[in-house]
Amino acid sequence: MSVLDIKLERAFDVFDSDRDGRLVKSDVIGLSDKLAESLGYAPDAVDGLRNSLADLWDTVFHKMDKNDDGAVDRQEFRAAFRARIVTDQNRIWERIRNMSNAWTELGDRDGDGMLSREEYTDLLHGMFRLPRETFEEAFNQLDIDGDGQLSRDEISSAMKEYYTSENHAARGNQFFGRL
Repeated sequence: MSVLDIKLERAFDVFDSDRDGRLVKSDVIGLSDKLAESLGYAPDAVDGLRNSLADLWDTVFHKMDKNDDGAVDRQEFRAAFRARIVTDQNRIWERIRNMSNAWTELGDRDGDGMLSREEYTDLLHGMFRLPRETFEEAFNQLDIDGDGQLSRDEISSAMKEYYTSENHAARGNQFFGRL
């Protein structure tokens, strides 16, 4: 299995919030509610993230369902994501950037436009239920300028690298923790 396939498998697991091996719209949109709950926000406080996740489902994920069974399985996800990256880079990255910006805005508790190590950890743990201890090394890899904060550009760059790079040493590979 290639490095990109390993990362796409992990990404599938991250989005599959009920862990049934199938992605449906409620899995993807439900991530916003998990984040609201973990950060102690009212449900309407995550409307921007919820809307960007719904848009991501409607314009990207939904189209991955090649057998029209109402869900996206691992094989559909991996094959379609690889194809979309090649043929639809600008549109898919616009939607991922919108989701990333909404996510970052929610996690930026001090309003400085950046994510601290704690804010980054709280976001990933809260939204994806990944163990907190996986993020120490990830944060260090993603903090390109070493200022102890992640900018929107660093986050966006890491996400793009995560979903496109075949280079095992790429910094963005660490976005969801060590591979």
